Amino acid sequence: MKNKLLQGTMVLLCSSVVLRCLGFVYQILVVRIAGTESLGILNMTMPFYMLLVVVATMGMPIAITKLTAQYAASHGQAVIAQMMRTAFCLVLILSVFCLIAACVAMPEVFALLNTEQRVQQCFLVLIPGIIIVPFCSVMRGYFQGMQQMVYPSIGQIIEQLIRVFCGIGLILWVSPKDVLSLAMSLGCAAMLGEAGGCAFLAVLYLRNRRKALAGIRYSKITGSKEWLKPLLSLGLPVTGTRLTSTVDMAIEASIVPFCLIASGYTISQAASIYGQFSGVAVSLLTIPTVLTGALGTALIPAVSSAAANGQKHALQHYCQEAVSVTWAFSLPVIFVLYLYGEELGQILFHLNGLGEMMRWLSFGAVFLYLGQTVVGILQGLGMTRVVFINNFCGSAAKLIGMYYCIRTMGLGANGIACGMILGYGLQCMMNVAALAERVSMRIPWKQILLPAANSLFMVMQIQFWERIMPEGTLWFLLRLVLAAGGYLLILFYSGALKKIVKC
Repeated sequence: MKNKLLQGTMVLLCSSVVLRCLGFVYQILVVRIAGTESLGILNMTMPFYMLLVVVATMGMPIAITKLTAQYAASHGQAVIAQMMRTAFCLVLILSVFCLIAACVAMPEVFALLNTEQRVQQCFLVLIPGIIIVPFCSVMRGYFQGMQQMVYPSIGQIIEQLIRVFCGIGLILWVSPKDVLSLAMSLGCAAMLGEAGGCAFLAVLYLRNRRKALAGIRYSKITGSKEWLKPLLSLGLPVTGTRLTSTVDMAIEASIVPFCLIASGYTISQAASIYGQFSGVAVSLLTIPTVLTGALGTALIPAVSSAAANGQKHALQHYCQEAVSVTWAFSLPVIFVLYLYGEELGQILFHLNGLGEMMRWLSFGAVFLYLGQTVVGILQGLGMTRVVFINNFCGSAAKLIGMYYCIRTMGLGANGIACGMILGYGLQCMMNVAALAERVSMRIPWKQILLPAANSLFMVMQIQFWERIMPEGTLWFLLRLVLAAGGYLLILFYSGALKKIVKC
């Protein structure tokens, strides 16, 4: 493929499909074996852990991806090696600081927030990741900047495989012990996966670095304080954005159980409902992010390079291509989640009563998918401050919406969904408005209306197959697969798929 954006996207898409399939199967088994309460405890713990990881990482992956893509062609590997050495030193200092904070300050934070004791105990299992994840992220940013998407993709697959096998093994070994032991087992599996993926990337990075710097004197590749300014100028706004998202998740993990308990639910029920939302509903909702996540990651170096070289037509092409692909491939998923969310919950997770929450979430799903793609474009353009401000506004709107809908209106689990719709909707519209000011995009109405019409036809296909096929889990899944295949065929024969790719 001539288009580097499409090449990178396809590599990331393939790995994302493998990762999502592994993660989805893992999530199904975890819910069936360990239950939603243990998953809820772990998911309430993760935001506090991620808060420290975000500080330790300091936005280096995005900064390194952008600067590596910018300097690779013109300045050579010696300059990039200086930048990487500086980044590693910075991350090391921050990781040690955050590790100390995890041991000293976090108990006080938990006490201040009146966090459940089980969450505090589960947090201790995740502490090693504060050192592992930042270094892994720095190396991943380097390979993405060099547009060598295969290496970080394989590293993530290795990480997921270790997590899945260790996680299933541990919960089977621990089961049927208490819920806390199951949650801590899942946390241990996540840390083992992170360590395995990081070790793989470290071996590849050192080999790649040795090859690239062959014949270059060591004195030319020592770290330089001059790199701190460009790294931090890009990394700090990204860190601010991610801190906003992480603090948002931490507040959400505290405020949702609090509001549910205040509405009459028990502590166990509140943890279980949060587990259903964060571990089941969100897993179904984020299926299209296999594509949008890969696209957003591949857009950063592609858009950065086009903007740096003043290639306005290429920049416009990337943006139009990304938005069109996101719309065409996320819309049918939204229709399926709205109409068949209950059946998916019963068949895959053995859970009842998920349909109403999925219908609410499907209304805001398009904002989630489109927003992820647009954020990738804005980060590639270096508009990280804009992303931070918009993310902050969206997070505030989501939390206020959740509190009001759960506590005041008494909507329970559906109140969580209403808050998400409000937050993602506001954030997405603000990001789209910011992008429209910078890049002029003209997407033909045909590329907007055809996927909508084809999605309706896909639903009609599912209903047709329902009449002639017997009931059952495999038959239901087969109907979805046949309808999805029909949707792709319609896009292909109508010429819409070709136009989406070429824009």
